[in-house]
Amino acid sequence: MQSKLSSRSTWRVAGLLAATMAIVLSATAASGADTFQKPTKEELEMKSLPGFPGAAAVVLFREEITKDDLHEVLHYERIKILTEEGKNYANVSIGFVRTSDIGADYSGDQKTIEDVIGRTIHADGTIIPFTGKPYLKTESKGQTKDIGFAIQEKVFTLPDVEVGSIIEYRYATRFADNIVEEPQWIIQGDLYVRQAHYMWAPTTHELYDPEANSPVNSITWFPILPAGAKIETHEVPVTGISGGPSRTYDLTVKDIPPSVHEEFQPPTASYSYRVLFNFTAYRSTAEYWQAKGKAWSKRVDQFADPHKQELNEAVQTATAGANSQEDKLKKIYALVMSLENTKFTRAHESAEDRAEGRKVSTAVDVLALKRGSSTQLTELFIAMARAAGMKAYAMYVPDRSKDLFTPQWLSFSQFDDVIAVVNVGGKEQFFDPGARYCPYEHLAWQHTFVRGLRQTDSGTDFGVTPGDLYTANKTSRVANLVMDAHGEISGGIDLTFAGSPALNWRQLALRSDMAAVKHDLRLTLENMLPANMEVKVDAIDNLADYELPLKVHYTVKGAAGTPTGKRLMVPLDLFVSRERATFPSEKREQAVYFHFPLIIQDALRIKLPKEMTVEAVPDQAALGLGTPKMAGYNITVTKEADSFTTRRDYVFGSVVILPADYAGLRTFYSQFESKDKESVVLKTDVAVTAGASAPANQ
Repeated sequence: MQSKLSSRSTWRVAGLLAATMAIVLSATAASGADTFQKPTKEELEMKSLPGFPGAAAVVLFREEITKDDLHEVLHYERIKILTEEGKNYANVSIGFVRTSDIGADYSGDQKTIEDVIGRTIHADGTIIPFTGKPYLKTESKGQTKDIGFAIQEKVFTLPDVEVGSIIEYRYATRFADNIVEEPQWIIQGDLYVRQAHYMWAPTTHELYDPEANSPVNSITWFPILPAGAKIETHEVPVTGISGGPSRTYDLTVKDIPPSVHEEFQPPTASYSYRVLFNFTAYRSTAEYWQAKGKAWSKRVDQFADPHKQELNEAVQTATAGANSQEDKLKKIYALVMSLENTKFTRAHESAEDRAEGRKVSTAVDVLALKRGSSTQLTELFIAMARAAGMKAYAMYVPDRSKDLFTPQWLSFSQFDDVIAVVNVGGKEQFFDPGARYCPYEHLAWQHTFVRGLRQTDSGTDFGVTPGDLYTANKTSRVANLVMDAHGEISGGIDLTFAGSPALNWRQLALRSDMAAVKHDLRLTLENMLPANMEVKVDAIDNLADYELPLKVHYTVKGAAGTPTGKRLMVPLDLFVSRERATFPSEKREQAVYFHFPLIIQDALRIKLPKEMTVEAVPDQAALGLGTPKMAGYNITVTKEADSFTTRRDYVFGSVVILPADYAGLRTFYSQFESKDKESVVLKTDVAVTAGASAPANQ
């Protein structure tokens, strides 16, 4: 499902449709859309997919036909069900975003899913038609400026599906007569595709780009395709509705493997097979980004106008007593961060703002309302920094948890968020005031190490955001525990989060209630410790103080080791006692993609009863990866007469590991994960028979 309203560029059609011709062509298209392919003997008898053992299903044929002059996209899907799990594909959910008119300046697309037909074919050739009625689910509604939107799904289930069945269905996506959308052909997905056909007949009407003040005169596309696949362009010997020439773009692909799903992989949109089209009024990629960047920058400057009297008065009040630019900016940042961020609370509708006598058109309006979207708050921060006499710029960036920016695709829909760049004392610093609770002079990890479009003194240009060192993203786990004669431990554990780990928890708390946050924090520790330990969250400190580490205090109780007669085997580090191998596969197709560099430090002390002594502890270990080291691991265990203490440090300083370097990464992980599974041996005066149990990884 598309989750962003701007996921496809939308253009206005210059002129009206020839209504009579449209009706005739629509009727002709519908008459051919209700037919299905006849299954072959091989398809009916198919029981598995060679080369892909255990595959749940396979797409036998897929088709997507886009006809702009009819404002429709025709879809056809044929799927062979191979396993019980594959039967889930009979439950079809077609997601889409529908926009609607709510103001004079915008005309919605009024998108709908119509003409759903389908059937099931059993392996013996028996045909069961779909006779039900699809129903419409609305996941959420909202609006931004003059755009109303609803995220919706059309849902239906094909009948009587068995292992060995073929399911097939057709439907049409239709939208308003004054809207055209460039197609996005997403070719690779969860299932193997034997064959697929895509066709686009672009509009024959004149399109106009108001920002370029020019007609749209060409079509570009950004392809990621398998070897040998090629988009064919055909001139159609029939004039279009408006009298212009007709042209189509065709693509046929065969034997497309499913997308690779590996742990810690880059966003799928960055590498899976797809073709992304664009209408454009520009002659080159550079001209597009220069012109569109100029228009975007102008809108930012209009919103972040630093010359408003109310804004300057607010800056003077906020920065009173500050002795330097740095101090002024910290005070401005704190003010902006104190305002309501509607991304994490309830988004207020334009009607509410109008009722309060405000239309959010400049940064001053955000300041007056004491709330705004992430973008509005960032642009308010920029405006206030400018009003305080500093050079401040906006930068448009993607969310790298979902996709990465590709300049060859001429679409602003690649960008998700705006961050700020401020020159402080001759040095540019990056800020993320739109990411609620993000510390001063830091970025949410989704916005680090990414390429984006930024303002400069001379216009706009591409730039790259910095990222934190591992020292900024620290998790500390400290346990002070006491063991009884039966091998049960009890005591306190403190988890402390700084940087990105803390930001993740704080933003989760904004979207949830405290009971849900405590539940998730409890599960987090439970999933680290040996099975069946009781965990209770006692207190959470600094949840809203984003400049301080977030601290969580727990009490725990339960069995911690494995009894063997008069000995008890206790995990070397309780915090990693349930971890599995991170990289079990010997080979890797995609790069390894971590969210952020980090450091995890464990300190564990268990005080023993008089009946127990420490018989043996594992040797110290120190491991590293790369030259210079991009990752490191160190663990030590010290024993005393009545206790033992484990200290473990894990550091990873990189974000991307290429497939060529995967073997070294896997070796590093295998070595320290093997070390983590070692045990401390305790000797007892009497056999331990109750309470203790084996750790999950034993």
